[in-house]
Amino acid sequence: MDGATIHRIIVCTLCRDVPTGIRSGETLCGDLRSRLSAHHDPDVAHGFTVEGVACMAGCARPLAVAFHAPGKAVYLFGSIDAEADAGDLVRFAGLYASLADGWCDSGQRPPRLASKTLARIPGSGTSAEGSR
Repeated sequence: MDGATIHRIIVCTLCRDVPTGIRSGETLCGDLRSRLSAHHDPDVAHGFTVEGVACMAGCARPLAVAFHAPGKAVYLFGSIDAEADAGDLVRFAGLYASLADGWCDSGQRPPRLASKTLARIPGSGTSAEGSR
């Protein structure tokens, strides 16, 4: 990557934390922006935008967070704890930026995210049949 922003992290802003009922999506967006901009790898520090959206239909597993980039697999994570999982989301951003097609298996993802993967959707121009 050449430092240009091409990756998106999309966070649901309507999801409510199950125990508290608090909407933590906006807080997570701010935390991710801060952590990403301070990252030592320029592809991570300058290669991502963080956006909030009103709903990603992950209501059964709030808080929903997605990773998207042109031509790469899209990931949707659920049951995200805004405080406890922020570091692993940033670690996944580093991995995702390094993968040409975005495709990785659960063993490559940060441990807290491996069991929180709701979907991995092949990117346009890639074939799920030929993937790992």
